[in-house]
Amino acid sequence: MEPRNSRDTLLDEVEQQDRNGLIDRYGRPFASGETLFREGETSRETFILHEGRVRLLKRVRLADRSLTVLRPGDLFGESALLDATPRGSTAVALTDGIALAFDRGAFLALMQRDPLLGARMMEQLVRRVRDAEDQIEVMMLRDTQSKIVSALLKLTGGRPTGSADLSISPVDLSTRVGLDVDTVKRAVMRLREQQYVKIVGERVEIPDIDALRRLYSLLGSKEELAR
Repeated sequence: MEPRNSRDTLLDEVEQQDRNGLIDRYGRPFASGETLFREGETSRETFILHEGRVRLLKRVRLADRSLTVLRPGDLFGESALLDATPRGSTAVALTDGIALAFDRGAFLALMQRDPLLGARMMEQLVRRVRDAEDQIEVMMLRDTQSKIVSALLKLTGGRPTGSADLSISPVDLSTRVGLDVDTVKRAVMRLREQQYVKIVGERVEIPDIDALRRLYSLLGSKEELAR
């Protein structure tokens, strides 16, 4: 996952005039707390988030677990691109906003009319699969601190050295590692006390990626010895 403020979004490929036309035709305002669709419902529309933030939730046993928090430019509800496919998650608005809602025919027509947009959509879906693989790898770790450190290292994009400035909230990080927000906050504070990270608002600064990577190796060795 790349820092959010450094990536391009799907709608960046669309000319401003065309973008305004898409919003006028397909834009759907939503209010904070509103459910855009529910897990298990038949998929009829695919969405591109234009304004606001939306959380995707999945029911696991008797609890709703957070999958991710979407921001402007994110594609979601893509199961509607397949005929009569049930929703795999529930989408709930965290803020007021606007989403562009396309049925299957309208979305495919948009891709044909604007190949660059189609290519950008494919890149986003591939990135999402890669993020999901990283998330599974992190969740397989037993130690809480190892989970947090591993997730932060993956967010640096694999850079072996130098520093990194990541835009990620405790809620986003908790989603990636499968832990509750309070546990994540305590683990991050511990890393800050050890001077592995700095916290500035909802940004995590890593002064020395290599030092954090050495910590991860040390935590892994301790976990192996504890088995």
